[in-house]
Amino acid sequence: MSEPFGLEFETPAGERLYFAWEPADAAAPTWRLDGQLDWDEIELIRVLSGRFEDGRLLGLAAVRPARAEGHGDELVVSAVMTDAGEVEPIDETLLSVEYDREGVPRRVGLELYRGEGSIPLRVAGDATQAERSRDGALERTSTDLTLRLTGSGGTGRLDVLRPA
Repeated sequence: MSEPFGLEFETPAGERLYFAWEPADAAAPTWRLDGQLDWDEIELIRVLSGRFEDGRLLGLAAVRPARAEGHGDELVVSAVMTDAGEVEPIDETLLSVEYDREGVPRRVGLELYRGEGSIPLRVAGDATQAERSRDGALERTSTDLTLRLTGSGGTGRLDVLRPA
């Protein structure tokens, strides 16, 4: 089993956030957030976790500031991948999510660039099921995914958190 891995970055309010993934034996690694969120400054957070048949693990976090016009205005889109237990940082991450009429994710697409001028790793995912829940003033939509990455299938989960 692989070691925990994570991403650290700064929120629109200047706070440090750390997203950590535990590679447990689940369909997708489980994640946790260390840090404080100011939901007056954040419209939503998207966290994608994935496990591929070839042993690679994927963690992605994106923070959209309040009053942003769309995903192109997300402040941070960062990803990290592990391969044979070694963390492989991603220099640039492009994330696209297609939603249905009720705002539930249907498909995801990723381009992961490991270095300037590199050919991207492409990840595609299709929703298999989704559930919504509320925890006080927070709404969470969790969508299970089947993933594909250059000849390797996998499973994943996209969590979208926003103020209710």
